[in-house]
Amino acid sequence: MAVKKKSKLKKYIVLGLIVFFIVYIVSFFLVSKIFDSDREDSIQKNKLTREENTSDNTLPLLSQLESSKKIYILDEKTDVNIKIEKDRWADYKYYFNEFRKVRDAISYKPRYSGYSSTGIKFSTDLNFLRVYTVEKDEYYKIPIDKKEEFEKIIKESIYTSFDFVIDSEKWKSVHISNGDNTKTLHRWKYNKFVNKMRYKRHVGKVQPEKSKEKSKYNYTVYIDEDGFSFRIDTMGPNYIKIKYGDYVAYYEVYTDMYNYIKNNIFKE
Repeated sequence: MAVKKKSKLKKYIVLGLIVFFIVYIVSFFLVSKIFDSDREDSIQKNKLTREENTSDNTLPLLSQLESSKKIYILDEKTDVNIKIEKDRWADYKYYFNEFRKVRDAISYKPRYSGYSSTGIKFSTDLNFLRVYTVEKDEYYKIPIDKKEEFEKIIKESIYTSFDFVIDSEKWKSVHISNGDNTKTLHRWKYNKFVNKMRYKRHVGKVQPEKSKEKSKYNYTVYIDEDGFSFRIDTMGPNYIKIKYGDYVAYYEVYTDMYNYIKNNIFKE
């Protein structure tokens, strides 16, 4: 009996070893296949990325400019590079679709110019749009009936931008009012005041106007500099409206400026 038990035990051990090796071999091949598949996928993705990059370089410069993430602009009167907000850049692109590509521009003297984070530059005299790099130039004719609208988009994006308004070195005077009560912000406080002016994003008018209605205290900041006068209205602690002439922009802001005006200037 003991001999038979030992014989059976040996059989079980042998069968167990055979099963172990079969599982091991099958697992090895499956894992190898998965790794090979992942490697092929990685190679294919890299290939597609290279093809996309190559394709991007062959696109018209205007198309490449439109897809840029960061855009800056300035005009002949200013020396400040203004970042164009994302939603405002969408307005630019709307008008770009109306422009017609031409071979060259006649008597071209740019009034506005800018550049993208990808190195593509552009300029316009409101008759033509020029898009260019060191190696390449493209010109687009601006329809006569779109000139005024297109310039409005440009001016609004420059003169109601945070970058332009907070250039305190050009400020000549700053007054802040709360109804009939007006305070003068002295020059030595300009830098401190600018440091309180921080924004989160450019927004529409609905939410700021609602916020203003609910706020007990609201203030108006008047900023004068050579050739420019701005007005900033607080719309509660979280929003402001910047106004230059007929151009208006709303921003969601940090509460630093509102709290500084309320607590330090008017002590309310």
